[in-house]
Amino acid sequence: MSPAERRSHRLVDIPVFSVENADFIAEKLASELLPDQEFREAAKNAEEAILRRSAAGADPTGRIEFDVDWPLLAAGGRWAICCADDGDGMSRVQLERYMTTLAVVGANQNQHIGGNQGMGLKISGPTRHKEGLLIRSLKNGEASMVQVGWNKHSKEYGLIPLGPDGELIVQVDQSMFPSFIVERGSGTVVTFLGNAPTDNTFKPEGRPNGWLFRYLHRRFFRFSQDGVSLWVRVPSGDVDEWPTDPEAAKGRASGRGGKSFNLSQVNGTAYVWDAAADKNGPDSRGTVTVPGDPGADQPPANIHWWVLPSGPGSDVTSRTSGGGSLAVLFQNELHDWKTSSQASPYFARMGVLFGKQRISFVIEPLGGTIASDFARAHVLVGGKSIFDHDATLTWADQFRAQMPDAIKAAMQEEQARIQSDDPDRARRIRDRLKDVMSLLRPRRFRRTPDGTDLAVGTATGPGPNGGTVAERGDSARRRAGAGGTRGIGSVLAQTDAAGDAATEIFAMLQIEPMWVSESEAETMSIVCADDQGLRDRAAALAGEDGVSAGILLLNKDFRGYLAILAAVNEWANPDGDEEKAAMIEQITQEWTEQKMVEAVTGLRQLENGSSWTALSFDGALSPLALTGAFMADRYHTLREVKRQVGSFRQAAAGA
Repeated sequence: MSPAERRSHRLVDIPVFSVENADFIAEKLASELLPDQEFREAAKNAEEAILRRSAAGADPTGRIEFDVDWPLLAAGGRWAICCADDGDGMSRVQLERYMTTLAVVGANQNQHIGGNQGMGLKISGPTRHKEGLLIRSLKNGEASMVQVGWNKHSKEYGLIPLGPDGELIVQVDQSMFPSFIVERGSGTVVTFLGNAPTDNTFKPEGRPNGWLFRYLHRRFFRFSQDGVSLWVRVPSGDVDEWPTDPEAAKGRASGRGGKSFNLSQVNGTAYVWDAAADKNGPDSRGTVTVPGDPGADQPPANIHWWVLPSGPGSDVTSRTSGGGSLAVLFQNELHDWKTSSQASPYFARMGVLFGKQRISFVIEPLGGTIASDFARAHVLVGGKSIFDHDATLTWADQFRAQMPDAIKAAMQEEQARIQSDDPDRARRIRDRLKDVMSLLRPRRFRRTPDGTDLAVGTATGPGPNGGTVAERGDSARRRAGAGGTRGIGSVLAQTDAAGDAATEIFAMLQIEPMWVSESEAETMSIVCADDQGLRDRAAALAGEDGVSAGILLLNKDFRGYLAILAAVNEWANPDGDEEKAAMIEQITQEWTEQKMVEAVTGLRQLENGSSWTALSFDGALSPLALTGAFMADRYHTLREVKRQVGSFRQAAAGA
């Protein structure tokens, strides 16, 4: 009897419904699943098998391993990932029933919408591995094997013949099982074969070595509980560097035979974040319970939070998501991950405007109205996706009202750091100016004895005594060793038949913006300053001259700048919230910096050693001139500041 005939035969006894095209149902359901869902399904099946065995009075501990299918590798050189567990195993009859029946009740007898639906691995496995799943199981001394996948002959999903006479289920030797299953006397191995005979499912093409290790950490909140441990083989190096048998792999754990190829334990995201947060101290993680709004059908929730450390040795992203991430917890699994910019609106709503990269959240809705969709991709509150439900906004507001002190302290630290030193600000400005700065690139030359160009000019560069350039590069006009003269390392800016031998180069001059008060600026040497210094001026250069000065002073007391701050606060922060005001100030400073950096570096691009000399730049980049540049473009500055502040305001409002 063919698989289709057997399936039809079994359906005769099913009341009300029959399925005419089960393969379509499988494909349709599989289309709703997230990537790598089949490995989650295998892990959960394995965990349930161990718990069933434990409930029967056996040893409560158990082990799940995602490892190379070593027998398959030895038999045909095929690198395939398998999930092995020492649970209760399946008999020959159970193997056939469970692997060919959709929505099977299963050994746990717990089938319901909010629990095991009895179809996860059968849907996610064969549809994503057309070559099939190879399943071996040991129970009561009987070791059986089946293969379920796309049957190329019958053109349908089902059991693929394995035996010489077309047998669907074959007996195998116990040597086909890992030693920990043989020692237990029961267990199952599920091998994922991919979509082609040559597929490497242990490390699929384009995936990092730790792909499955990280996926399982992000999938589970806390694993390795109730005595059940989960392990994943994590390779190093390329395929030709991997060991080809389990004994050689064990040697790698002791540093013998090559690069690491170890089994690493999966504990879940919460364990990883716990260990990282504990480096900050005992009060760097916790849980806030928020009540929701029962009258509006908004249930309560636990909001788990972590303040993660920063600096070397604090990165957790090889195992799970890092700071600035948010997920939803349901039945010990993490769903609806929000990271990077996707997480920003939710962090803003919860009151985290600064230091997002050091803070992580897991939201755990509570109550009987909580479920997940079929694909276990989204958590549902009263049948509605959690981030489409008003409860999310209520929980965020309630959390913000009782924000833990550790989060407040982290925000204050990051706010202070950003205001004094924000390395990303310089990068953002540089990236935005990249295109416009490439429109006019001045020529730069450096003296070399064998240079093919002849050049002079007044561009600055390091001389033998650290001096700047003289008016011309002609060696006859240099005063050797004198301060302020051009040396062998200096940069020339203009070709001239009477010049020195040189080679053309280019190096954009760097400049460091610094926000200061007018009183602070009085202690600094300002280029081309009158008796006013920086008072009532927008900006100034600090240094020797307009060409070489590397510090751009920005006046935080300047009335033109303060007027923009006041206008944006009146528009976006009428209640005078201090955190919002600090955010507005940060954004306004960034766009002001960009405008003034562009004014200085853009003007310096005109330098050519003749019509634009060093003296020209002293006047063109004086405090008076820079104030004119500031006042001339307030329209665009105000527009960009309001645009960015508006996006933050919209996020904080939960839009």
